[in-house]
Amino acid sequence: MMTYAHERDVAVIIPARDEEDRIGPCLTALAGQFSARVTVILVVNNTVDRTSDIARETATYHGLNLRILERTLMTGQGVGTARRIGCDHALHAMPLLRYLLTTDADCIVAPDWIARTLAHLETVDAVCGKVDLIADEADVINGMDRHLATLEGTYKELVQKLYARHAPNSADIDGTHGEAAGASLAFSTKAYLAVGGFDPVICGEDRRIVRAFRKMGCNVRHVSDVSVQASCRLTGRAVGGMSEALKARIGSIDYLIDDALPPAEWLVKHTNRKTLGPWPPLVAARDRLNVRELPRHIEILENFRNSGGLMPAPIVPADAVPLSHFGMRLSDKGSAIVPAGPEFQARQVAEVKVPVTVQIKASVMPTSKGA
Repeated sequence: MMTYAHERDVAVIIPARDEEDRIGPCLTALAGQFSARVTVILVVNNTVDRTSDIARETATYHGLNLRILERTLMTGQGVGTARRIGCDHALHAMPLLRYLLTTDADCIVAPDWIARTLAHLETVDAVCGKVDLIADEADVINGMDRHLATLEGTYKELVQKLYARHAPNSADIDGTHGEAAGASLAFSTKAYLAVGGFDPVICGEDRRIVRAFRKMGCNVRHVSDVSVQASCRLTGRAVGGMSEALKARIGSIDYLIDDALPPAEWLVKHTNRKTLGPWPPLVAARDRLNVRELPRHIEILENFRNSGGLMPAPIVPADAVPLSHFGMRLSDKGSAIVPAGPEFQARQVAEVKVPVTVQIKASVMPTSKGA
């Protein structure tokens, strides 16, 4: 195997906006990880605090090779635009560039994050890492309804297994976390260029590009040994991000689940027609499911699975939309799915500070109307 010990062939892209409280720990976690090969590119956008100053001080202290790009993004641009700016800079400024990695400014990567990522990239085109909550901040999930979290986790598992069995180039997601979060995402420059790079969008660029990889036939791997810890703050930087998802689920009985989880009727129909797109899917705002609706959708998918597939799709009114208990259309914000799954219901309060799997944001994909 070839080595590149003295060549800067790895770029780590980090978008940041008003992150003076978080950027220090974020960069410190990267210090010393393949320092001879890695350039960190920090895209500081629309910022009024000391993010850039603290980043420079941290990089100088740890000997981190850091480049700071200060930009002002326009209306309609966001984290996807920032990631694209960082990747474009790396492609132009690093002639030996082989790999692009990305995380977020409020995340702390594991000490072996780069090493494990590069090990996987020796044999695949893209790597989707695991995202946990920062353990010291995880008390926030005490306010979540455990039963609802379990419902959402159960439904996600059913949807993922269906995609693994029936969707094109998606069999590998079975038994994995299945997420595609920008907080821990990496790919070869060849794969990145093949799909045209990150879409310059407000949010959801992470799942968009992973879906594009799969559609192109790239080899994507979802792994748990590549991990980061994300903040539990309730005031975030991206519309529809994890902060909004956490806020929606804390102390609430009415919220829309992850927009990567389509309605069961849509799934049955497109599975029968063999028209499922590759993982991860995306549900349009008008078709998002309310968490209270999940028992029915879980039953539909369980029956579909037990029948071996190819059963008629249930009939629902064409104008059916998720409603709150006040009869009002729910907000489509907060697309992330937070700690959930059958094991979550049994978790004791004393265990709350153990990192819990978090699944983040969605992007744009076929809707259930006219798809």
